Amino acid sequence: MRTLVLCIIILVCLLLTGCFYRPVEYCELDSYRKIIMTGETERLHAVTDIKSETLFWESSDETVITADAEGNLFGVSPGNAVVTVSTAAGHEKECFVTVVAEIPENLILFIGDGMGFEQIKAAGMYKNGSEGTLSFESLDFANTMTTYSASSRVTDSAASATAMATGRKVTNGVISMAIPGKRNDLESIVETLSALGKKTGLVTTCFITHATPAGFGAHTDSRFNVREIAADYLSGSRPNILFGGGENGLSPVESEAAGYHTVTDKAGFIGLVQDSFDYYSAQFGTYHLPYMYDDPDTYPQLSMMTEKALELLETSPNGFFLMIEGGRIDQAGHDNDIARNIFEVIEFEDAIDSALAWMSGRDDTVIIVTADHETGGLKVLANNGPGVLPDVSWSTDYHTSKEVPVLCTGSEENIIFGEFDNTHIHDLIADFYK
Repeated sequence: MRTLVLCIIILVCLLLTGCFYRPVEYCELDSYRKIIMTGETERLHAVTDIKSETLFWESSDETVITADAEGNLFGVSPGNAVVTVSTAAGHEKECFVTVVAEIPENLILFIGDGMGFEQIKAAGMYKNGSEGTLSFESLDFANTMTTYSASSRVTDSAASATAMATGRKVTNGVISMAIPGKRNDLESIVETLSALGKKTGLVTTCFITHATPAGFGAHTDSRFNVREIAADYLSGSRPNILFGGGENGLSPVESEAAGYHTVTDKAGFIGLVQDSFDYYSAQFGTYHLPYMYDDPDTYPQLSMMTEKALELLETSPNGFFLMIEGGRIDQAGHDNDIARNIFEVIEFEDAIDSALAWMSGRDDTVIIVTADHETGGLKVLANNGPGVLPDVSWSTDYHTSKEVPVLCTGSEENIIFGEFDNTHIHDLIADFYK
């Protein structure tokens, strides 16, 4: 009897305090970051678990942007601001907003596969004698980026490329399909921008159907379905430029039949010029391009492929999107091979320099430099001066969950400020052009 009475008392107290019906409050925004034009109005939507909850909107800098009670954002002047929505109970959610004065015609995305901060440091020490000396480290704006996938805190290239190309997290090994989810194709930024009339291109030192370019131009439940990836390139997304290693699902005969002017050697590549073709494919050898450390001359280097891609795309009347991957940085990392790793990072720098030289004097292009993940758990132990390999250690022969760099130039505003995840690469590009 005493137990029953005690239970009734406890129940009444719980009811009086509202423990059974008071929901746990939260606040969620439909956009984590957003780019808007000066003078335009955008609206952020917020959801809480109390439908009648009053929301409070606040901008961190009202000289850049203001926010009204409904979440309407008014562009005032170019710059950055954090818009915070909060509930009466004090639960908050932030959205990083950049206001820009104009939209760039062209966007070039460089991805150093497996390139973390230590890989960059080691390359700078070897090339110039000290860290912080690679040219792209001095780009206008810099940040760090998280890379986890839907299935693991340690991503693979397929999931990370998908995140950057579509803005969605997927399971490792998946190429731009909603897995987990309904397994539908996820529209990539290549497809989005092609539909807007922009030309597009994919360039890599790996074979062209490898995971990173595939994330931007194909849809399949496995990165190893190279035939499906090739078919998606030729009859689906149809990038105007496909430069990389050959075979592995794609043959010169098939690309020619699909309307791609195709070359397979360096001489043919050098001879490519703007002509009656809209589509170009360069398929070198039967696998990845050789390491720069071993054979820098048989096939075009990444910097040469970058120059040629820009030459072929620059007359696009509606601008272009170009993804350029230094893919073999990752493979040298898997092998814990510091010499080949450094040489690939230096060639990646040369490719970026080629794009910067092309961009000189232009105000219509944004360049973003990042990585899909870090490989090898590299740690630089000692600098031994220019031309001498630094002392290093490796903690794994696989990828790690370390944050990676993301840098940009060509925009007068810092479009990569605040917390940054690989999905935001897609979001900021989509916000520019939607």
